Amino acid sequence: MIRRILALALVAVFAGVLVAGCSETEQQTIENTVRDYYSAYNDGAWDGCLGHIYDANNLGAGAIRSALEESKAATGDVTVDSVENVIIAGSSATADIKTNSTGGPKTQRWTFVKTDSGWTIRFPFG
Repeated sequence: MIRRILALALVAVFAGVLVAGCSETEQQTIENTVRDYYSAYNDGAWDGCLGHIYDANNLGAGAIRSALEESKAATGDVTVDSVENVIIAGSSATADIKTNSTGGPKTQRWTFVKTDSGWTIRFPFG
């Protein structure tokens, strides 16, 4: 009986360590937001892009979609080289986004807003 309880306790501790070890940091979550956004952008999945933009509906989703379409036509696919210098202050953050496209390499400072569903990109971008 004691062995069974000890075994169950060990399994619970091991499971807790695994779950804690698999969680993302805030910086990783922001980087994943950027990469997911550009994955949708490269696929022309504009609703996916809008889903990563903070308050897109109130900002004018149609106008943002048009801007994204024009940008994609001009630059083609965009590769994210890095997300650096992430600075988090409460529910807002900034990061330097280094990308590459047919227009050449580019670095922009983006601002992010934390919502109940995670980090979102503040539009307009840097």
